[in-house]
Parts: sequence; structure tokens; C-alpha cells
Amino acid sequence: MNNQEKSKLDIVGTGDVVIEAAPVIEVEPEQFEISHGNALTVLIKHDYYSVDSIHGRELLGAFISALQARKADIARIFVIDSGVKLLDSNNSLYNEFKELFSEVPVITACTESLENYGISLSELPSNCETLDSREIAAAILNAQGLITLE
Repeated sequence: MNNQEKSKLDIVGTGDVVIEAAPVIEVEPEQFEISHGNALTVLIKHDYYSVDSIHGRELLGAFISALQARKADIARIFVIDSGVKLLDSNNSLYNEFKELFSEVPVITACTESLENYGISLSELPSNCETLDSREIAAAILNAQGLITLE
């Protein structure tokens, strides 16, 4: 670990610029791998309200494409709230999402959200599990490498 000091600018309440010393901390590569690992957990909370947000759909499509490029690194995808609509074959982004989730070991969908949005359990993919909101909250608290799309 390297504890050399490095200058930084710090604006104090008066608006003056003050130079103060700050330590530079280097993380050993082995420690970085242990703390971050390679597996990602993705939480998708909304489907960007497909009916009233074309721009939101474009953003979500770009996010799904970016995840598709890293699908080998994704261990699990959680879909909650209106995010469960991505599991509906009538959703305009279903095919893009299907390409992603078909390569991911586990998709976890919120039971209450599925019921709320009328998503049929019989149409869920084979790698999809359903958990209630309390079980999902507990699983998310234990997740490492969590990416949340709100």
C-alpha cells in the first residue's frame, strides 16, 4: 500500500480554495478481485413506462444491449415493480430482454409485481424463479456487484 500524500483542492464554507494534503491509497489487485469479484447482480425496477416514454424505452434498450455484451458476467437479474413487464411477450423490448435473460443463470421476479401487472406465471422462462418482496429484499441485501436500473 502506498501512503504518499497528494494535494487536492478543497472549497471551504467561505468559498476560498485551500490546498490540503490527502493520502493516495492503492488497492492490491488481489484485494480488488476478492472484494468485487466478476459476477454482477442486476436489479431492474421499471420498464420505463413503455406506453408514455419513447425516450425511456430507448434508454432501456441501450442498457439491455450493454448488459448483453457482459452477459457472461451476470449471475442473476432481479425484476420488480413494473420491471416484470419485460417478461411479458407483448412488451416491445421482450425479444432484446429474452436474448439477455436466456444466457443468465437466474432471473428472479417479484410475485406481488407479477400479480399486480397480470403477468402469467405459465409464460415465465424456465430459468425464472419467483420470490415475494421480503425474500427479494433479503437476497438483494446479500448481493455483490449490484447494478440497479431505476
